[in-house]
Amino acid sequence: MPLFKWDSTYSVKVKRFDADHQQLFKILNELHDGMIAGRGQEVLQTVLNELLQYTEKHFASEEAVMKAAGYPQLQAHIDEHRNFTDKVKVASAKYKEGGVGMTMETLDFVSDWLKKHIRGVDKQYSGFLNARGVA
Repeated sequence: MPLFKWDSTYSVKVKRFDADHQQLFKILNELHDGMIAGRGQEVLQTVLNELLQYTEKHFASEEAVMKAAGYPQLQAHIDEHRNFTDKVKVASAKYKEGGVGMTMETLDFVSDWLKKHIRGVDKQYSGFLNARGVA
């Protein structure tokens, strides 16, 4: 049973970004499932790599759409994305250096950030982008 469930409170009213966010939930659930199976440390590096690759792709797409639409809070949004990416890179480096116990810490950080970012920062662009024909 997935720990992270998508519901309408996460929708940013832009279909491709909602689909991306749902994929991010899937990645988090991979880590959770690995932890439940007693393989959390084993799957952590794979999940971190997948998370970095996917968020970089998603962030670039989101930022390109906001830039094209003239979103006034673009730089603040980019800064949020870079901060997240930097923290995931640090977590990955710590794990590679033998960071034991990183699984729960990583899961908590990523899930908390995504929930707050999607429901807070991302929701701020919904109306702006929708008004400019992005749905």
